[in-house]
Parts: sequence; C-alpha cells; structure tokens
Amino acid sequence: MDMVAVGGVRIAYERVGAGRPVVLAGGTGMPPVAWEFSGVRDALVEAGFEVVAYAARGVAPSDAPEPPYSIDDLTADLAGLLDHLGIRDAAVVGYSLGSFTAEALAHARPDLVGSLVLMAGAGPLSGVVQAVVETEAELIAALGHLPAAYSKLLTLISTLPPRVLLEDQDQVRVWLELLGGQESVWASAAGEAGQAAAAAGWLHDPDRMAALAGIAVPALVLAFEHDLYLPPQGGRIAADLLPAGRFRQIDGAAHGGLLTHPKETAEALVEFLTGV
Repeated sequence: MDMVAVGGVRIAYERVGAGRPVVLAGGTGMPPVAWEFSGVRDALVEAGFEVVAYAARGVAPSDAPEPPYSIDDLTADLAGLLDHLGIRDAAVVGYSLGSFTAEALAHARPDLVGSLVLMAGAGPLSGVVQAVVETEAELIAALGHLPAAYSKLLTLISTLPPRVLLEDQDQVRVWLELLGGQESVWASAAGEAGQAAAAAGWLHDPDRMAALAGIAVPALVLAFEHDLYLPPQGGRIAADLLPAGRFRQIDGAAHGGLLTHPKETAEALVEFLTGV
C-alpha cells in the first residue's frame, strides 16, 4: 500500500480502477483488504469506478498516535488523503465507524463529497451499542486494551445473523476458527483504544442526528435487517432526516452483512452510485 503523511500521521491507502472516484471508509479495526475480500471493491471497479480504500489511523499499516481519537481526527485524516490525491466530489462509502467519518466529512468538507453511503452506521444511539461502548470503555480503562476473547465473541455475535448463530453450528465454528487465527489488525493497543473513543464520542453527540438535515448530497442509508448496533428502524429515521436521503435494507444480514452478504451489498452500492 502507498503512504501519505497527514498532520504527522501516516495513512496507508490503495487506489485501483478508473472512473468517478469512490472512497471506502472501513469500520472499527477494519483493514482495507476486507473490501477486496468481500468482493465489493472489485464490483465497483468493474462498474467503472476508481476505488480508494485506506486504513484509518490506528489500523495497521497506518500509524497509531496516542489516544483518544475523535471523529474530527479521523475526518481530518480522510480529508488530507483526498487533498493529497487531488480528489473532489467523490462518492464516499462508510461502513460502521467509517460511516461516522463519512458523515462528518460531508459537514466539514462538502467540496470532497458528491454522494454518500452510510452502511450499518446511521441512526440514533441504540441500547445495545450503548452497552457495548460502555463495556469497552471500562475494559480499556482497566486493561489498556480489549481482551482478545471479548473481541472475538463480540465480532461473532454481531457479524452472523440469528439464524446462523442458532441453526448452523458448523458455520459458527468456521467463523470462530477464522477469528481466532487472525493476526491483530491494530497498529498498536493505542489504535484500538483511540478508535473506541472516537466511536463513543460520536454516538453520544446529542446534535448529530439533527445535523443530518444539513447534508444536501444524494445519500443512501444501507441497513442490515438483524443489525444489533444500528438497526434498520434507526436507519429509516436517518434517511428521513437527510434532504436527499434514501433507505435500503439487506434482508437476512446482521452488522457484518458486508462479509456475510457481499453480493447483495455490492449490488445495492453499484445501483445507487450509478444512478447519482
């Protein structure tokens, strides 16, 4: 991957394809390769887009400054990357934490954002995500990091839809092995703590939902049916607040629908982005 220094923080990125630029902002601890692994990146390239994916601060091989981070920090990193690449009026696709960054970028640098996709990352603070944020803050305060077993469990139960968790133990075991065999995606423990702080700060911002009314560009809120963190009903509220908002639900998927339902996710993205 290529590197660019933004405000003293090195951000790793890749740029593939040719055409109108699409920028992919990943979720918490999400390496850029996940977009490739899911097939979403290649689907966008095949549809005639240039795709930029990057590792947010804290995720290897980007730098991990000392925490805490804020969404403003993550947004400034992304703006600096796009300035470096000379990209304007891009379609910005955010997933989970990346959706928070994408939404903040549309406010801070509207010249950079021509359209917006908020995937599994739009809506009011839910009880489940509030409990997760509070638990992670306590664990990081006590230990300096999140225990690997905790992260593995949380990823498992949030990624897989209920039917799989309840009825397909073979697939559950495959995911457990996959999650257990992964090397850490973090550049250091500072990255994990920093991104957790950024997500918590954004989710508890009392003004963020009302601020959606100030985003004028075409925007798609893409929700997954069984998402425990940002459920579809909250996504519909967000889409209604966006002046040019649309809502779409991927049936059968949980928060990890990008990986469990990649074909449906890619089709929804391509359909929206080719129409704006």
